[in-house]
Amino acid sequence: MNVDLPLLLQRVGLDARPHVDEPTAWGQVWQALPWQQITYAPGVLDYQVCYLQHAGQALQDLSLVLRHDGRPCGVFPLLLTTADGGARMSGDGSRITPPLFLASVPASAIKKIGSRLMALLHTLAQATGCQTLQFEQPSMPGLLGDGLSDWYRQWLAVGAQARLKHDMFLDLSPPLAEIRSGFRKSYKALINTGLRSWRVDLMDQGSADGAVWEEFKQLHIAVAGRRTRGDDTWARQLDWIRQGWAFVVLLRDPADGRLVGGGFFEYSRDEAMYGVGVYDRSLFDKPLGHVVQQVAIERLKSLGLRWYRLGERAYPQDQPAPSGKQIAISDFKQGFASHLLPRLEMTLALSDWTFSPASGS
Repeated sequence: MNVDLPLLLQRVGLDARPHVDEPTAWGQVWQALPWQQITYAPGVLDYQVCYLQHAGQALQDLSLVLRHDGRPCGVFPLLLTTADGGARMSGDGSRITPPLFLASVPASAIKKIGSRLMALLHTLAQATGCQTLQFEQPSMPGLLGDGLSDWYRQWLAVGAQARLKHDMFLDLSPPLAEIRSGFRKSYKALINTGLRSWRVDLMDQGSADGAVWEEFKQLHIAVAGRRTRGDDTWARQLDWIRQGWAFVVLLRDPADGRLVGGGFFEYSRDEAMYGVGVYDRSLFDKPLGHVVQQVAIERLKSLGLRWYRLGERAYPQDQPAPSGKQIAISDFKQGFASHLLPRLEMTLALSDWTFSPASGS
């Protein structure tokens, strides 16, 4: 179904503009945010739309540029997807993520906007037949001192249930030698061996090459055994490299120049994220990933970033239970991490909502 977003905004009394109508305003707010969460970057949001559409999901981008006193003051990513007859709302294809605001927005305005966003989500859920809302309070190390957000508190107040997950980060502020001294002890020898074994290339804004990027894409397809996403998503990531907010570390066999592995990293002003990794399966016992992480960390440090987001730390007791592969991958990344931070997931069935959201209470 196609949602009449302006009508719903009027109904709940929310001053906001659709992201699709005002992408420039989204970008301007993003640039001024006190914490630039990479998943809120304008290009990343567009990438998610392409990715989900390639996966066969009917999609409407309902993301909003929020306003206060007639001016843009925040951003709220929101995608409505439909697959297998069911509707789902999310910020990135997974869960609904919180609005982010400029530092100048008063707390009273943030609370009021949050209440009206809740009313909007309730109305959308009723209109689309979405019976359960799933939320996430992501780890934001730059905002840890602010405590949990009012958005999180508001959802708990209406009956949402929360569970704890964990994300791994590396603090990039110490000297590089100190950062490396914090790696898992066994990694240091593996990194040194790998640096001697492979030819390392780094492709960034100054060296972006479509032919090299195609090599990386083809290795990903070969290792996965299939195309996992559309060509347009790969083209967008190459664009990020050309625009100067991503790079790729490539490993080649020095004997013949064959590409044997690599990692794609995207970054904002405040944090970086490991976006894509692919390694020749026949070399699974060789130190490929260790070298990619070391070189990427050196690059991120040189760019002046504070935090490197390594991803979720999976534990066997997590619910739903992670696979053995997910646990192994997260254990590998843990060897580079300096911090383990909480991420909160929330679930709220529409039938359990404990007050009328239209009241904004």
